[in-house]
Amino acid sequence: MTADEDRSRPQARSIGCARVTRRAVLAGGVASGIAIATGSARAQAQALFGAGDTMPPAPQDGTTDIFHGITVPDPFRPLEDGTRADVRAWVEAQDQQGRAYLESLPSRRTIRKFFDSLLDYPRVGIPQQHGTRYFSYFNDGLANQSSYGMQEPLAAPRRTVIDASTLSNDGTVAITGAVPDRRGGRVAYLLSEAGSDRQTLRVRDVDSGRDLPVRITSCKHTSVAWFFNNTGFFYTRYPNENDPQDWDRHSHIVCTHPLVPGANERVIFRLPDRRDVYLRVQASYDARLLKITVWIGTSEKAGYYVAPLDDLSQFTEIIAPGVAGFYPIGNVGVTHYAITSLDAPKGRLIRIDQSDPKPERWHTVIAESELPLDFAAVFDSRLVVKHLEGGNSRISIYDLVGRKLSTVDLGGPVRVWFGRHNRGDNHLLLEVEERQRPSRIEWLDIFTRKPSVFRPTSAKHDLSDLVFRDVTATSRDGTRVPMTLVHRPDIALDGSNRTLLYAYGGFGIPIWPGYSAIVAAWVRLGGIYATAVIRGGGEFGQTWHDGGRLANKQHSFDDFIGAAEWLIANRYTRPDRLGINGASNGGLLVLSCMLQRPELYGAVVAGVPVADMLRYKLFTFGSNWIPEYGDPATEESFKTLIGYSPVHNVRPDVKYPPLLVLTADSDDRVVPAHAYKFVAALGGQSPASEVRLKVETRAGHGFGNALNKTLDRATDTLAFLCEKLGGPVLELPKIAS
Repeated sequence: MTADEDRSRPQARSIGCARVTRRAVLAGGVASGIAIATGSARAQAQALFGAGDTMPPAPQDGTTDIFHGITVPDPFRPLEDGTRADVRAWVEAQDQQGRAYLESLPSRRTIRKFFDSLLDYPRVGIPQQHGTRYFSYFNDGLANQSSYGMQEPLAAPRRTVIDASTLSNDGTVAITGAVPDRRGGRVAYLLSEAGSDRQTLRVRDVDSGRDLPVRITSCKHTSVAWFFNNTGFFYTRYPNENDPQDWDRHSHIVCTHPLVPGANERVIFRLPDRRDVYLRVQASYDARLLKITVWIGTSEKAGYYVAPLDDLSQFTEIIAPGVAGFYPIGNVGVTHYAITSLDAPKGRLIRIDQSDPKPERWHTVIAESELPLDFAAVFDSRLVVKHLEGGNSRISIYDLVGRKLSTVDLGGPVRVWFGRHNRGDNHLLLEVEERQRPSRIEWLDIFTRKPSVFRPTSAKHDLSDLVFRDVTATSRDGTRVPMTLVHRPDIALDGSNRTLLYAYGGFGIPIWPGYSAIVAAWVRLGGIYATAVIRGGGEFGQTWHDGGRLANKQHSFDDFIGAAEWLIANRYTRPDRLGINGASNGGLLVLSCMLQRPELYGAVVAGVPVADMLRYKLFTFGSNWIPEYGDPATEESFKTLIGYSPVHNVRPDVKYPPLLVLTADSDDRVVPAHAYKFVAALGGQSPASEVRLKVETRAGHGFGNALNKTLDRATDTLAFLCEKLGGPVLELPKIAS
């Protein structure tokens, strides 16, 4: 529902603490997901603190740490331990109070009904061809999870292969990945429960609808590629807990899993000298190659290895991890195509000969330009290439030597995502989204270079009557910060408008404004919605990302603050009517900006926020974020992190704007302890400040959550901001069923 929960660049690996796409995403969490057991925890709270309205104090133990000779208090360390009765009781009491408050808000029920009406229409993903069959995810409207279906041929009625409604009674088990074999006879699919990143891998026979006796539970951020003869598959996973050498490194391995009776699984690839290794496995059947992309944590400086499917002991290193930004996009035989930032911060498309892969021997096919190169698809004789132009996608077709043949006209400014394709295809399916409308699917003929609508949107609501305005704010150091405003055409620019400012600014993920149900609801209610493009994201290439991470992280905050100041100076709003919202890394953003400039904002909502920057790397796989945030074990990074870490920067007796913190009990990427420690720190240091906490049950970071829980989170956000920012709340339109 938020931009953070949008597709998050499915074409180039999106790694960080944003929403996971079908390309798996790494980021941390602790083993302290605190379950809100409505019976037992409530009983513990009442037993320990009584049944009255008094809020129990947050558990403290006086812990201090020493970083590089500096003593740093961490009094709320107990909140990292979800097994303690006093911690569970405190969380339950906070959650009860937060829920009661949110449910009392007059606009909440109306907003929730509007979301239901907005999303009550069929949605289908891009069909992917395997053999003569086409597979896609689909949702008939308000189903909590999308199901998985098949068509044969493409014009035939869809048959359900995996019905998500049968996976759980409460809609909290999601299909988080599905990979058919070459013929489309079997599907390896991944299930996640309660929004967790942990997955279970199953295999289903498409024709019978029955599962094979395969159940692999040690999966997380897993990718799958089938054997050439479909008798088994390769897959990535983290080692089991009983393999301490690999487990302690939190590093992926690649395994084979034969489906032949009596055959044993074996490990075929690992990097034993590295930690925080994340792997993606793919197969090229025409070239009979297994391809493995290697990332170290969230660094975009990926490695790339290939081996013959017939001899998996002979891996060739195309590029080692850590050299430069690198994203392989396909191969023609043993000629590999990739996008790299090496000597090209905005990206260039290169061709690599597998027999001589040294970087100095790479051949540039499409040179770096002013527009960041975002993705490409390789065919036998064509390249379909996507550049980013402002908030839009520019699609062009080239031949394999890099000669531009045409630019594709998709009817105006749009955002585009590529579907899976086979190298010999004559077409590419595109998901196309305008700012004003939900996405449609286009069929692009790569030889005539003409697109045609393959599947129009079925949505019953759009934003075509609203104003979209692109403006530019200025950051503290003079950097120009693009911002898009959406509002009704009849608002008066008198400085009184209720305004919501959103941004993300991390992990090289581009966040451009697009159609969103949360934008639709906010603007229909009478507000202005503003999306700021701040440093740390991937909107303008490697330099823009580098400008907002590690020692430069403060630039992200300065850019966001500059956007807020612009909205006030240009009489779109005033401080008491300006709300800010962000989730995950965006939650870190809004908390840090609230602490640094509390007078700028009238209310703040932080979803699943990163908040303790000195201990984040200790929380499950949080160490994968070190390339983005830095390592507090080094003095240079510590000095940066302590300067903005929300838990450590609450100032005594400053009255901060009203704050709502939203987290989830199964979030094992940004674990609830981050939110708990910040809420406790704010309440302890600034008792005059209003802070509310809600902990969603059987939910996680975002991807895989049941739709009703996603809509509840969005509803809580808007209802809280409407209440705290004031101003007229307009009647929401009725959407025809």
